[in-house]
Amino acid sequence: MTADPFSTVSSELPRDRWGRPLITPPEGGDPIAYQRVTTFVSALEDTYHLNLWSQRMVVLGMADRRDLQLAALAIADPDDRNAKKTLNDIARQAKDAAAGSAKATIGTALHSYSERIDRGQDLGNVPAEYLPDLEAYRKITTGLESVGIEGFCVRDDLRVGGSYDRIYRFTAEFLDAYAAYYGHRLHYPGRDGLGRLVAGAGPEVQPGDAIIGDVKTGNIDLGMGKICMQLGTYANSLDYDHTIGTRTALVGNPSKDWGVIVHLPAGSGAARLVWADLASGWAVASTLARGVHEWRKRKDLAHDFASLTVTRAPEASLVDLIKAAPSYDALLSLYTQNSTSWTPGLTALASARKKELSAA
Repeated sequence: MTADPFSTVSSELPRDRWGRPLITPPEGGDPIAYQRVTTFVSALEDTYHLNLWSQRMVVLGMADRRDLQLAALAIADPDDRNAKKTLNDIARQAKDAAAGSAKATIGTALHSYSERIDRGQDLGNVPAEYLPDLEAYRKITTGLESVGIEGFCVRDDLRVGGSYDRIYRFTAEFLDAYAAYYGHRLHYPGRDGLGRLVAGAGPEVQPGDAIIGDVKTGNIDLGMGKICMQLGTYANSLDYDHTIGTRTALVGNPSKDWGVIVHLPAGSGAARLVWADLASGWAVASTLARGVHEWRKRKDLAHDFASLTVTRAPEASLVDLIKAAPSYDALLSLYTQNSTSWTPGLTALASARKKELSAA
């Protein structure tokens, strides 16, 4: 019996070998690779402190791993292509040995657990040390309705796509609880005359307002610019259904001005909600980040206007030098200069030349 070709639909977004999402163009046709939003906005990311942290992890890992020290010392030529790959692998292992990847792994797990909370699913077995984190997430998001969870969206003019963590909708329950706890209604930030944020100076948040949300378990202070660009791009994108290649407005019509970060530092048992300036992030992503990528693609920045090639006459081989030696002393000099590579064959040639010189 022939299998029904319509019985199953793949839930996996197709990607190319570099992990880029393959997106059907708005006008139809074969899927093309879009850049990931995180990669797109990373063009403007300040990685100075991240690189320093990475170097520190490698140092700590190498100090604790004698096997990696030995492997590094065994590299004869660090500029050799294969040696570079080996050194890169040693550095990665050293970083992992210093728990360089542990926080990222824990963060990914907490993301998954927070998603289960928002879907109303059972958490299953959770290590005791992370239960306070998840309880903090549950409490601080009570009344924030998750109308979109891990949705994929695209921005076609930039040819980028990515997954947002959440689209939250404010409910009256959340806003009333906020007012009762803090003694005032929740307002969006405002801006002063220079465009800088002023806490609580904007319009009051209303029940039903939707907003892009992002769950962060690490330090957010140094990466806020990238976060705002990323969320701003999501807010100005369209939901994409890869199974039929269609686009629709983001669920809930979230704000293009503001997003919210649920900051949940792993292992702290603490949580906070942070406004993110998406309007500023999108303004930068859609102009400066786009400009950087367009600049990097330029192939017309240099042109030859004159050229020539000068070839050097080939150097005489040792065999030729022996055959043309003008004297016995010249033969001795050739032997002295090349004694470490001298062979019996060269001795035979030198002997023949010596006879020729003697007969002359």
